[in-house]
Amino acid sequence: MSALTGSPLKVSAAATRTVGRRKRKLLFRSRTAAIGFFLVSFWVLAALFAPVLPLASPTQQDALALADPTPSAKHVLGTDLLGRDVLSRLIYGARTVLTVAPLSVAVAMLVGITIGMLAGYYGGWIDLLISRISDILLAFPVVVLYVILIANIGPSILNIVIATTIASAPGIGRITRSLVLGLKQQEYIAAAKLRGENALYIMVVELLPNCRGMLIVDACLRIGYTIITIGILGFLGLGLPPPNPDWGGMVKESTTVLNVWPLMSLFPAFAIVSLVLGFNLLADGLRELRKP
Repeated sequence: MSALTGSPLKVSAAATRTVGRRKRKLLFRSRTAAIGFFLVSFWVLAALFAPVLPLASPTQQDALALADPTPSAKHVLGTDLLGRDVLSRLIYGARTVLTVAPLSVAVAMLVGITIGMLAGYYGGWIDLLISRISDILLAFPVVVLYVILIANIGPSILNIVIATTIASAPGIGRITRSLVLGLKQQEYIAAAKLRGENALYIMVVELLPNCRGMLIVDACLRIGYTIITIGILGFLGLGLPPPNPDWGGMVKESTTVLNVWPLMSLFPAFAIVSLVLGFNLLADGLRELRKP
């Protein structure tokens, strides 16, 4: 009897390992995923090792090199209008973006998955109430909603997280709800109910793992969207308060010297584009993994 029960488990474990290896190979063999992984890794490594790199402080001012585009050993990419090193502000700006954007999306995912699970699993008036509130929030253009929220509560990391949660959670909730509506009719959910499992167990242990593939892809895309939004807020003067390095703020500051030093705006703009592109390509690669 033990042999009969043990064999399927061994086959299942071996099959799981085989599928895992195949998906990892697919991720790195896919040109799209490889490029996305490289771009994201570049900025992540730059952000992680910023304190040990031979860089000037991102807030230190050099009065002798105000808005100097001339490359030098001290200022490789020149300085901004206040004499601050552009390269240093780019790399330290990556630390800010790669902290705020994933944190904001993580909180939004937590809230969105929760309300989506509740709406999809219970249905009825709970689903109706959550859906109507989501419809109201989704009726606003995302950037307009961000501007309204940040303009009223003030720019800070906490407030950006709050604004991202309010703007993104309804969309995440809708995706989760649609996934749960399809999964809760499966036989393993009926079996869990027959075993006497409570609703929390079914949602967290049975439903959530089967939703994670689509939700991880969506999270990668939303991190990219959030990076763009943070840049827009910085350009509008609603980003992180100075002297924090802010890529969007750097683009705005450079607009006054475009005729003299146009590359000053291209550096932070390229940083935003490359990081967003990296997350989008990585999401495409992860989407390929979901294909049988």
